[in-house]
Amino acid sequence: MSKDLLFFNKMFMIDYKISEFFYKKLKDKLNFVYIIDAFSYLINLSFIFYIIFFINFSYIFLFAISTAITYLLKLIVNRKRPYYYFDKRFAILVYENHSFPSEHTIISILSFIITRNILVLIAPILRIITLKHWLSDAIFSIILSFVFYIFFGIYL
Repeated sequence: MSKDLLFFNKMFMIDYKISEFFYKKLKDKLNFVYIIDAFSYLINLSFIFYIIFFINFSYIFLFAISTAITYLLKLIVNRKRPYYYFDKRFAILVYENHSFPSEHTIISILSFIITRNILVLIAPILRIITLKHWLSDAIFSIILSFVFYIFFGIYL
């Protein structure tokens, strides 16, 4: 087996083990899962509104462009979310085959870059805990966020 393939197999095994850990902890606490999932949405929305209305309205274009590219990548990659492999009751407000990359993580990292407020970093962690994203989704999305900011931020 090639070294690249071995790396990817290990990465996906780590993804699976992390999601399995959170599934075992939360499988009987679905109401709690739904609450913290909603909380992750509220965190991102509040930071988006804060940035757009109180820092610089031009950032709306950065968020719109990054969201559009993220959705395009989701359609191309079509990766199943972790809950698909564990328990579909964890599905709330998400599409089954659109895990990669994580839009919540991209929005959170962009918001962090703009505001330097670490509170926004809770959202991607909650998405991993509630089986909406694999750890590798979040890691790639962090890198992608910096690319978006560097590439599109120069126009703001």
